[in-house]
Amino acid sequence: MKTFTAIAAQGEITIRRIATRRATWRCVPTGYSMMKPENGRYIIGHSETGHHHVMEARGATVAQLDKPPAGMRILMAILTEPLALEHLRPHDQHEPIALQPGAYEFRIGREYDPYAEVIRSQSD
Repeated sequence: MKTFTAIAAQGEITIRRIATRRATWRCVPTGYSMMKPENGRYIIGHSETGHHHVMEARGATVAQLDKPPAGMRILMAILTEPLALEHLRPHDQHEPIALQPGAYEFRIGREYDPYAEVIRSQSD
């Protein structure tokens, strides 16, 4: 399992640790909406084939930015216990990344397709 201090990446997801202290939201940050876990996990990075990047819901609160830049997804998370970002793929998967208690920002990258002239989320 990989560890990091300030910034890490797993596929198209960039993880930035923004606070090391244990914190909780008294309310949803302005401009964010609370996410609901699916089957006990938060889906941080979606995959059309089901090979999502996920984090256990236990000990985590996650909110999604309502109006991110085109093609981008930005999440904020508060963790009250150690967790890991895992890649649900039986082969060629990204190594899990250890996340210690604290506050994190997850950004799902974007790319520009000059032929279709569109901005879209990166996928892995």
